[in-house]
This record gives sequence, C-alpha cells and structure tokens, in this order.
Amino acid sequence: MSSSSPSQDSTQSSEQLKPDEITALEYTSLKVPYELFNKRFRLSQKTIEKNNHYLKESAESVAKTMRGDGTKPIYKRDVKRKMDAYFVRFEELFGSFKQVMDEEMGLIDLLDTRIKYLQQANTTDVSKQETWRSQRISRLIIDYLLRSGYFETAQKLAEQANVEDMCNKTVFMIAKQVEDSLSRHETDRCLEWIADNKSKLRRLKSTLETTVRLQDCIELVRRGKRLEAVHYARKFLASLSKDQWSEQVVKVMGLIGFGIPSKSRAYDEYFSEKRWYQLIELFKHENARVYKLMEYSSFNACLCMGLSAYKSPQCHPDPDSRCPTCRPDMHELAEDLPHSHVSNSKLMCAYSGEPMDDDNEPFMLPNGYVYGANSIEKLLNSSEEIICPRTGEIYPANQLVRVFVL
Repeated sequence: MSSSSPSQDSTQSSEQLKPDEITALEYTSLKVPYELFNKRFRLSQKTIEKNNHYLKESAESVAKTMRGDGTKPIYKRDVKRKMDAYFVRFEELFGSFKQVMDEEMGLIDLLDTRIKYLQQANTTDVSKQETWRSQRISRLIIDYLLRSGYFETAQKLAEQANVEDMCNKTVFMIAKQVEDSLSRHETDRCLEWIADNKSKLRRLKSTLETTVRLQDCIELVRRGKRLEAVHYARKFLASLSKDQWSEQVVKVMGLIGFGIPSKSRAYDEYFSEKRWYQLIELFKHENARVYKLMEYSSFNACLCMGLSAYKSPQCHPDPDSRCPTCRPDMHELAEDLPHSHVSNSKLMCAYSGEPMDDDNEPFMLPNGYVYGANSIEKLLNSSEEIICPRTGEIYPANQLVRVFVL
C-alpha cells in the first residue's frame, strides 16, 4: 500500500469544510432540537408549577384539618382522607419531575449527538470526511423528502445512511398532519398546534390564531349559524387589541352581523377555496419561524447554486451533453437561474472529461465535435478511422483539424 505524499496531505486538509459553509447548511441541525428543548422546558416549568401549587393546597388542607376550629372533634378518617389526597398530589408532582427529566435529557442527548456529528466535518481522516460528505447529501435529500411528505422513503434513506439522529422527522410529520387537516377544511389540529406553541407565536407577533379563528367564523356563517359565530367571536376575538383589528377582521365582523349579501360580490373571496390554501401557506410560514427552519429546503438551495455555477450563455437542452445544465430535465430547472461568472474558461474534452490544453491538444471532426488528442488516440481504429462517440459517424484520420484557442 502506497503512502500519501506531504503535498497530498496538504491538499486533503485544504478541502475541509469552511465554518461559513457549515453555518449556512447546518443551522437547522442545531436550532431545531434547541427550539424543541426550549419549548419542552417552558411547558415543563408550567406543569411543575401547577402540580406544586396543588400540593401546597393539599398540605394546607391537611394542616387545617389537623388544627380544627376548637369546637368540633378531629376525626381520624378526615385526616386520613386529606393525607391520602396529599400523597396523591405528591406522586403526581414526583411523576411530573421524572417525565420532565426524561424528555429534557432526551433532547439534550439529541443536541449533543448532533454537535459531535458536526464536529466530524473537519476531520483530517480522508475516508471519514468522504463518508461525512456522502451522509450530508443524503441528509439534504431526506430534508427535501420530509418537506414533501414522503416520510417512509425518508426514514428508509435515513436508516441506510445511518443519519436518523440528524433528521427533523417529528417536526415535519406534525406539520403535515396540520396541513392535511386544513386541506380537509378542519381547524382543530391547527388550533392544537397553536396552543402548544402559544408563547413562541406571541413573541413572534403571529397572526395565525386570529386568521384561523376568523376562518371558523366564516364557516359558521356559511352554514347559516350566525348566532354561533357571534358567540364564537365574543369568546376568541373579543380580546384583540386595536392594532390587531385589521381590515379583514372588520369585514368578517360585518359578515357575521349582516350575513352573506345576495347581490354584492365583495365577500366572495372569503368563501373561496383559495382562503384554505392561504391558511396552509401561512401555517407553513409560521412553523418555519417557530423552529427556525428555512422556508425552502437546503437541497433546493444547493441544487440551484450548483446549476448556476455550471450554467453558461451557451447552455441549451442536449441529451448527449455531459454538462449538467444542458440535460433536458435540468435545463428546465436552470432556465431562470443566473449564469456563472467565469473570467478564465477551460475547454474540456466531451469524451474523457480532461482539460484540453498544450498537453492535450484539441482536434475537430468534420461534424464540428471537438475532442482532445488523448481521446483521439483511443478512438482511432486499425484502419486509421475515427468513430465519433456522439453521433456514430466515421471519418478518416486525415480529416481531423487542429483547433487553436486565442
């Protein structure tokens, strides 16, 4: 086995990932578990405080029963009943502590696992670095699959690539459940999600809950239940501040008060299917804000950057081309992307992929295709003829023309 030279080692170490590259592509890898932990911590704090309050109330009740009021005897059965209630509250508090610790430690372990995994990005071991890069491509594809709702396919790829701990499957699965329920014109699942993330949405000044509540009012009016819509609005929309009373809120209140106008078309947009699609898009936007997700997958971003880097003004659909942006399926994706800025162009042999220069001089066949001298030697047959690998046409070697590039 041959050992690598010092120059090779320096080249390999120079190919390590840059910090800004990891920050750009791996931000959500750490941010999502952090946000989940932050959310779990806040909910746990409220649960423990509530159970602790109940425990104190129960203890005070026991103490009051033990003291008595001096006019009536203290019965043992009353004290026992109060003590039993106290121990039930104590078990609930203890159980909530244990549940909270297990859930929070699970999220801390997940965050620790991801930090250690990302630290492997700049390892000097070439084989480990190649494995890490390959796994990152798999993770980009998995993220795209999860966003598209292909959970089983994403799970299988995650298991195959051994990156299950690096996928945000739970977040996208819950989001897909909410989106599916909204597409069925149901808001219950979305309102559950809003309740789970209420404090975060409040800090983000989100309008999602107001929009969902307004949609419920609209559906009640659609079904002719205007009185129910009035009660619903009083219960959930009466607390809106002046800043939250947008034009949309005012119009929906008018709709509740006067019903669906028979002649005017001013309210048609409120009863169109488009409103549900807008609600789904609003939820996606808020879900991304809550968990600090990019609205577009990293896979899309990397694909667009890669296509743009290869794209030139000469690119056109060509099924035989080795250029990524000239492939018919990719050219359509790259059509609206900017061209790459290349100050010094290189001619590449279409057969071997080698650069054509003084050591590999370019030659052109009569059909206009150009190949390097190294490829010409391989393509020559015993009859001194060349078969064009692109078209299959046969030409004698003396018809080759040397190409000079200025």
